[in-house]
Amino acid sequence: MIIENARFKKNQRYLIFDTETEGLNLAYHRPFQLSWIVCDNFKILETHNRYLYWKDLKISDGAKKITNFNYSFYKEKAEDPSVVYKDFEKYLLSDDTINVCQNILNFDCYIIKNLQKSLNNKTDFSFLKRSVDTKCLFLAMQKGIIYNEKYTFLEWQYKLSNLHEKGLKSSQSFMLNYFDIDHDKSKLHDALYDITMLYEIFKKLSNKIAIPFL
Repeated sequence: MIIENARFKKNQRYLIFDTETEGLNLAYHRPFQLSWIVCDNFKILETHNRYLYWKDLKISDGAKKITNFNYSFYKEKAEDPSVVYKDFEKYLLSDDTINVCQNILNFDCYIIKNLQKSLNNKTDFSFLKRSVDTKCLFLAMQKGIIYNEKYTFLEWQYKLSNLHEKGLKSSQSFMLNYFDIDHDKSKLHDALYDITMLYEIFKKLSNKIAIPFL
């Protein structure tokens, strides 16, 4: 069942974000780039593209290639990670914010956890109960799966996050093509560009499937 023209709460604030990381190890790899936009009723209110300075940064060859990492540029732009995270967490951890991210449940939440630990902050996953994983929503849309109220929205998304079927795709690149959203493929895997594109995907998804905000 696909629900057209689903409506969002009036004056709801959304945080759409993405990270680029040292590598793919969920236990300890940290973000070197953290980008986010703050939206209200689908208007972009703020745009942030920040680089986090780690003197012991050990970015993998694979991550360098995918993100076109340039150390000189990074060193010029990078800031104290604690300053960047402080600016970010005021939205991420706010009860008034709905967080939107691609694959947050199986990747970015752990990268945020690694960032918190690196800053000697308490690990805080409370933001997940107010988070929307666009990958999960896209899978639900393709399969015609609607939210089941016997689960919390987070539990429902986690069930979808582990849905694997031959031919079922949910990458951001695939979603952009699916929704016929004009984009530059060469710019994907830059956090700021990715969230700009994710914002367009989120608007499309909002008209395809109902989201029971908590």
